[in-house]
Amino acid sequence: MKPAGFLCKIDKLGRIVVPKPLRTKFDLNIDDTIELFTDDDSIILKKYRESCVFCGGDEELVSFEGKTVCKHCIAKLSKI
Repeated sequence: MKPAGFLCKIDKLGRIVVPKPLRTKFDLNIDDTIELFTDDDSIILKKYRESCVFCGGDEELVSFEGKTVCKHCIAKLSKI
């Protein structure tokens, strides 16, 4: 990981502010969802993007019984 050059404090409610240059760089907007991951002693933030439960693709997605599936995988499943 490379340092971003920003220090952020955690407020009383456990929140941090992501600095504007980072929000711009990673296309983070109001009401976007962020995923949190851990790796040893690190916390990793990643912009959440819906993806197909089968192939991980993120184009032409549909919701089916609470799961997200792409049209390509739906076509494959219809042949089973």
